Amino acid sequence: MGLVGWFSFRNGRQAVNNVVAQLTQELSDRVEATVLSFLEVPHQVTRINLDAIRQGYLDVDSAIDINLPLRRYFLNQIQQFDTVSVIGYGNEKLEYLDLEKEIVGDDKNLIVTLSGKSTGYTQIVYEIDDQGYLGRAFSKTPNYDPTVRPWYRSAVETGAAVWSPIFVFVSQPKIGIAAVTPVFEADSKTVKGVTGVNITLEHISNFLEELKIGKSGQVFIVELDGSLVATSTSESPLLIKKENQESVTTRITATESQNKLTRASADYLIGQFGRLDQIKTPEKLDFKLDGERQFLQVTPLKDERGIEWLIVLAIPEKDFMEQIDANRRQTIVLCFLALGGAIILGLFSSEWIAKPILRLQESAGAIANESQLIQKVDIRGIAELENLGTSFNRMSEHLQASFSALEQANTQLEQRVQERTAELEERTSELEVAKEKAEVANEAKSSFIANMSHELRSPLNAILGFAQMMTRSQSLPLEHQENVGIIYRSGEHLLTLINNILDLSKIEAGKTTLNENNFDLHRLLDDIHDMFQLKADGKGLQLLLERDDRIPRYLRTDDMKLRQVLINLLNNAIKFTEVGGVILRANTIDNPENSMLKRISFAVEDTGAGIAPEELDKLFEAFVQTETGKQAQEGTGLGLPISRKFVQLMGGDIQVTSEVGKGTTFSFEIQAEEVKAENVESQKPKQRVIALAPNQTRYRILIVDDKILNRQLLVKLFNPLGFELKEASNGKEAIEIFEVWEPHLIWMDMRMPVMDGYEATQKIRATTKGQAIAIIALTASVLEEEKAVILSAGCSAFMRKPFREEEIFEAMREHIGVEFIYEEAQKKEIKLTKDILTRENLAVLPEEWQRELEDAILSSDRKTMNGIVEKIVVENEELGEVLKESLYNFEYEKILALLN
Repeated sequence: MGLVGWFSFRNGRQAVNNVVAQLTQELSDRVEATVLSFLEVPHQVTRINLDAIRQGYLDVDSAIDINLPLRRYFLNQIQQFDTVSVIGYGNEKLEYLDLEKEIVGDDKNLIVTLSGKSTGYTQIVYEIDDQGYLGRAFSKTPNYDPTVRPWYRSAVETGAAVWSPIFVFVSQPKIGIAAVTPVFEADSKTVKGVTGVNITLEHISNFLEELKIGKSGQVFIVELDGSLVATSTSESPLLIKKENQESVTTRITATESQNKLTRASADYLIGQFGRLDQIKTPEKLDFKLDGERQFLQVTPLKDERGIEWLIVLAIPEKDFMEQIDANRRQTIVLCFLALGGAIILGLFSSEWIAKPILRLQESAGAIANESQLIQKVDIRGIAELENLGTSFNRMSEHLQASFSALEQANTQLEQRVQERTAELEERTSELEVAKEKAEVANEAKSSFIANMSHELRSPLNAILGFAQMMTRSQSLPLEHQENVGIIYRSGEHLLTLINNILDLSKIEAGKTTLNENNFDLHRLLDDIHDMFQLKADGKGLQLLLERDDRIPRYLRTDDMKLRQVLINLLNNAIKFTEVGGVILRANTIDNPENSMLKRISFAVEDTGAGIAPEELDKLFEAFVQTETGKQAQEGTGLGLPISRKFVQLMGGDIQVTSEVGKGTTFSFEIQAEEVKAENVESQKPKQRVIALAPNQTRYRILIVDDKILNRQLLVKLFNPLGFELKEASNGKEAIEIFEVWEPHLIWMDMRMPVMDGYEATQKIRATTKGQAIAIIALTASVLEEEKAVILSAGCSAFMRKPFREEEIFEAMREHIGVEFIYEEAQKKEIKLTKDILTRENLAVLPEEWQRELEDAILSSDRKTMNGIVEKIVVENEELGEVLKESLYNFEYEKILALLN
């Protein structure tokens, strides 16, 4: 027993030594690799900034304390790197600028520090917004000279990228280190400034705390003077004292640590080597603390920029030996007990039990080896063995019958398994065929959506774009202006039909998603009401908007889909109503108190022809129209199916009630989140661009599209404003022009031959110059997931064809800062058309004019119509303008009815 215990203890200790050696080496290697990777980030940022300065993309020669582009560059950069705390630049002119990220709990606050001529060389700390503009100033330090700071001197003295000494942050009780690089004048000899990036070493401590090192092991990092850099314990590397009623923060050494194991490990290393800077290679050691053995590994950590630290890993042996010692003691005790029990039981039971068991063995052998199933044994003396013998005899009697039944059942089971296997194989084959067909169908639908979107919307982009440009012409005759208006409205109508078909295809392919936005529901309802008021007036119908006073104003859901549903329903209601009117109702449904999730109901009620009961079931099927719709010879039968799918996406469904001859009511509910007013972006009035604002850079714009018409559209839109323009028909040409010409903005079509826009954008963004320019994607795709793919390729923004000119100019203003001069909007007080265009007002016109206007309308003579309207404008401007608008909208029947 002693020999067993000794071998158990020796083998356990040897295993622990091997495990600890392997564990400490792996942990040390992991800590070293992670820390060096973490320390590489700030130097990577300084290299990027130095390259940008050398190539002229960053202007550091202007007064940096008022340099907004430089401030925005640092602001954008510090938000991209989570581990970076400060990015800054100082120069020999005593100017200084830095962006600092303060982390308080889960909140991240950004502040900017400025010093220079504009501040009287006083260092001022400001709050800063997302656009780089200064906010409240809350700290000032007079006579600030960045050139005497340790980080600045370190870069100047070494003349290369280097680490600053570890320092304590002024704004928060944390230690940090700065990666600094000198910036030289053109002669490459004179230092004109230093760019630097600060990081907090707290990130290293957070990483060390996440490591699992036995039960109570720990790892810490120290400088060669013994100062604590980071530790896996919760101990801070700083000591805060009160001196003269002020807090004084100092760093502590490992030998001053409050942690007993940390302090003992540091004392042992100093006692063993004299000084920590004598440790040049990894060392595996052990020492005693309170009589218990401690494993210790120390590894030097260095880089080429001046880092010289030590990684110290300490693990108590007891973390591994406790269970081994307990197991060893239990093993010895159990061995003795088992040995004694076995000897005693063996002596008393061997003779008593062996003989009956031998008889049972002989009978069982006969059954097993000779297939003699009928066997009987006679056992007496031991009750249990007697029962066993009786059971054995019964078993042998039943075995014969059981084996016979088993053979029969096995035959039947094999037959049933074969039948089921054949059925299963057949069903599996059918399912696989159906799955393949479904996948092919979905792929075909997705391909159809992408191809049809590109092929239909691209030419429409040119049609609508050139029509918009022609409407801007001041020299175009009135008749041609009307013709252009007809082209534009017809194009818009065609675009609506195309969008309906593509929407239906997206729905069937499962590509439709909910794009939620914050919006003003009251404004949306008012806009839709105003949109249809003129159409209702033209048919002599009442159009009412009834809005519940309790309905929330500001909501979050897909406002564009809600708008499309309401427009579809109102358009149908007015189209199929000849007498009476249409009512749009919006009400709120009671919700749990204090719930931000609201349910809103909408209803569109008309007094039209109604829908027959047998047609209600097919109302929401694609391309299906009611008898009334067929008689009107308008529409595609897609509006209601698309509307229903959109409502279902928003958490509701459309219901319809109708009575022939009395009217129809469509109603639905949606689910939306209520938001605050300040979270809703206000709508800006549309203004036409007429020129560039003075005193601006002459911007270089590159237009990339394989369709020459689309390129010509943008060229003719930009050329009158004075932009420098170049064109490319594919991505390869775009890259060649970019490398030589360096445009400020690239309009990039995404689907092109030779090289598409995705690959071209990625290659441009991979260069240092390409990171500073704006690239806006132009695409005819209607798939929402395409937007994420395009933005991930490196595009700054995303715009669908066909686009409107105000969208193009707004994108340029947002992404490259172009300032425009806009046409002044003229506000007029407009009376309702129904109050001006009346039988009484037309009756006062000369009878000759009335007769000529009627004949011109009946013969569709636009030229004569325009001539008569111009005469009427001279006599009655209001009536003439309304007549002109009605003729422009082809409301011929309405005017003829009033003339008669």
